[in-house]
Amino acid sequence: MKDTRIRWSEHSWNPTVGCTVITEGCDNCYAEEITKRWPGSFPVGFTPTYKAAKLTEPGKWFRKTGAARVFVNSMSDLHHVDFTDEQRDSIYDVMLEAPHDYLVLTKRPQEMRRYFTGPDGWIARRGLDVVPANIWLGTSIELDKYARLRTRHLTAIPAVVHFLSLEPLLGPLPSLPLDDIQWVIVGGESGKGFRPMDHQWARDLRDQADAADVAFFFKQSAAIRTEMGMTLDGELHEEYPLEHPADRARFGHGAVVGRWTGRHPLHLTDDGTVQGSLM
Repeated sequence: MKDTRIRWSEHSWNPTVGCTVITEGCDNCYAEEITKRWPGSFPVGFTPTYKAAKLTEPGKWFRKTGAARVFVNSMSDLHHVDFTDEQRDSIYDVMLEAPHDYLVLTKRPQEMRRYFTGPDGWIARRGLDVVPANIWLGTSIELDKYARLRTRHLTAIPAVVHFLSLEPLLGPLPSLPLDDIQWVIVGGESGKGFRPMDHQWARDLRDQADAADVAFFFKQSAAIRTEMGMTLDGELHEEYPLEHPADRARFGHGAVVGRWTGRHPLHLTDDGTVQGSLM
């Protein structure tokens, strides 16, 4: 069952709501606009707010329909400084218990790095060596001036999956490093007052990801509504870094990083598509 319009996930989970503007990519924030459009559902507006009642949702989804891809905090940034580490602990600990794949995206990768690493970081406090494969850690990059710094903070965290959401893409990213990046998402801005995206910027990123053998997902062109213009040069690009969690469970596969497509064991190789496990 899918309950989100975001194409690369089946669920959006919002145990926190609210954020503050920090860079140009925030200027037309869709999440803040939602809180203004439906004030009855968001009585404190876009003020960062922790919602403990939401912690039970992933378990309910798993019991009802099985493992899924879950976008964490489409309405917030879990690593905003107004949230406490205790609140973050409660959210990440749910991810250890309910076996979905969780896609956590931040514009504050320096705060994410602080939280996870070091002797007092979440990894050490949970007795782990690395963030587990079902917790994907990502950062947003909209302009080249942020490319190196945000990526460096992200990849300093020991994790199986690091990903980049290059959305809204507001310019070319010639300085973008893909070392230890497992997934790249590219998309233009959507909504009223959307800023244009040159498709050549997206082509360059597609080609860079392909050369680095990194999974690539083209989400959308810049448009008035989300998920418009989903093809790039007439082709859908919908690769993921891991096989779908429900299929891993069904076929007994481990979490093998690659360029996965579809809802069955399908892997893209240099010779074309080859069905079957990577094991």
